[in-house]
Amino acid sequence: MPVIHHVGYVVEDLRAGVERFSAATGAGPFYGMEHIVFDEVTYEGGPAVYDHSSAFGSWGALIVELTQVHDAQPAGLRDALTAPGAGIGHVAWLADDLDEEVARLRAAGLEPFHTGRTGPASAVWLHGGALFGHPVEVLARRDELLRFYEMVRGAARDWDRGDPLRVMNGPPE
Repeated sequence: MPVIHHVGYVVEDLRAGVERFSAATGAGPFYGMEHIVFDEVTYEGGPAVYDHSSAFGSWGALIVELTQVHDAQPAGLRDALTAPGAGIGHVAWLADDLDEEVARLRAAGLEPFHTGRTGPASAVWLHGGALFGHPVEVLARRDELLRFYEMVRGAARDWDRGDPLRVMNGPPE
């Protein structure tokens, strides 16, 4: 059975959001990717635009993703994303078989609305409905992602609380 891998929050400004979250919770350091480029993005089965920057940090055993949305089109995609500061933007977990997990969640009443694929990452977002009340992201389990998340966790072990945001030049490899 899948378990929550990370929790995401939408922030107005990524750098300020990382500073604030890290100072308040001790989470970090955060590894950020700016204006993430996708190979494919859809909303309700059609082409879409999702320009965002995200940073991932370790908060104990949990990974936290802070996201600044620069542009989301069509309007339905923008409306489906949580407004900055409005609570949990999404919870996410990894699946060995993405299609099988999405089918399982559909049977539980969740409906897919958004997909994204870039480099090693392939994800489906679902409306959380009455079960969650916020979006759910399911990512295909890939070795590249597992190495990235382990790097994030490892950096937290001896972190001196300095330099809470480290901007990466590309997706995890």
